[in-house]
Amino acid sequence: MTRSDRSSDGSADENKYLAEAANLISKKWYPVIIRLLLDSGSLGFNDLQTRLEPISAKVLTDALDELQETGLVERRVISESPLRVEYSLTPKGEELQATIQSLVDWGERHLAEDVGPPTVLVADDDRRLAEMHSEWLEPDYDVRVTYDGDETIKAFDDDVDLVVLDRRMPGLSGDELVEWIRQNNLDCRIVLLTSQDPDTDIVALDFDEYLTKPTDRSELLDVVNTVLDRREHDALVREYLALRSKQALLKTELGYQDRDENEEYRRLITRIEELEAEIDEVPESALRPIVTEDTA
Repeated sequence: MTRSDRSSDGSADENKYLAEAANLISKKWYPVIIRLLLDSGSLGFNDLQTRLEPISAKVLTDALDELQETGLVERRVISESPLRVEYSLTPKGEELQATIQSLVDWGERHLAEDVGPPTVLVADDDRRLAEMHSEWLEPDYDVRVTYDGDETIKAFDDDVDLVVLDRRMPGLSGDELVEWIRQNNLDCRIVLLTSQDPDTDIVALDFDEYLTKPTDRSELLDVVNTVLDRREHDALVREYLALRSKQALLKTELGYQDRDENEEYRRLITRIEELEAEIDEVPESALRPIVTEDTA
């Protein structure tokens, strides 16, 4: 039966269901809670409250109670003493993923303020390279430049969307700055830029892409654009894309036997496989092509 074939009673039923569904997900905090659980899988009460700041404990408790009553959220006791619980979406709640994402997309198109181009922070102690990379990026981005770790921390704020970070700098190193960015929960994509060939120590670093000096204008712009585009994906997909980039890099540095025997590399592959099982659709188009011995 097509929509035009439906009776007036059918239309009335649809309007009723639409009103009830809109009333549920339009309540303050409810759609945000659902989206957080879609992105994270499951979260404890304190984790939810931290991410939803400044929500009060009472408001969050009431919201979770109602979402459980409607069958969208389930509560699981992890330990009795001390009491620790986690909240996750039911299959019914997971069905809202497309709806929630459509609302986010609509809001970005029609409600977001015109904030101008993304902000890119270039951090490199080689002033000549830093200025050159800044010149390449300035036509498309709002660019800031720093020359050591301490300057970089001072230049950071919530407006920074991506940092092109030299791995070896005086003071705080690039590796230490990556940890500082993540520990402070800054929503910033990270591109490591260095003359040092990658080794398995990169597995533990939470960055998005890795560029080896010297790089050219086309490669830098391509990487920055690719990584910024990944912001549209949820946290699991962004993690997957970053790990796949590390995998491709290490394939160029390690032989087959070295990869098989390296514990860090095996751990990397295991996590990639776990994410592939969790992600409905792997966005291969968001991966940056890297020529390796397997693809050449």
